[in-house]
Amino acid sequence: MPLSIEKLMLQEHKRINKCIDDLEKHLNDYEKTKIHFSTFKWNLEKHFFVEEKVIFDMFIDISGEETNDIFHLLQDHVKIMQIIRVLEKNLNKKIKPDLEDLKQRLTLHKEFEDQDFYPNLDKRLTPDQKKKIAERIREIIPA
Repeated sequence: MPLSIEKLMLQEHKRINKCIDDLEKHLNDYEKTKIHFSTFKWNLEKHFFVEEKVIFDMFIDISGEETNDIFHLLQDHVKIMQIIRVLEKNLNKKIKPDLEDLKQRLTLHKEFEDQDFYPNLDKRLTPDQKKKIAERIREIIPA
């Protein structure tokens, strides 16, 4: 079976979704909310790091082009992390986080990646290029 960046990142999206689900389950317990928020944030930061420093950078190096899709995704990352910072500040003030805006932005971001960006990336990359990207991803996020 050929290696697929899309499949690797779908697994990663499921992991991120589980983190936010775990966070939501504990919103009525401040201490557990802090722990799960921290776990979610850390995993999201690793996810964005993988996308930005492994996938996007390697794609640009390989293809020699920066696409509008990459700019769009980078803007999403900035907006999502702005929401995270506000939620974190509020949480530190013991204000229960409202995750709706975050979840909505994450869903739109994920849908674009899953339905458009990663399938197109898989079509453009050679098996060796996908293997190199997958190896780098696994250095940061173990299977």
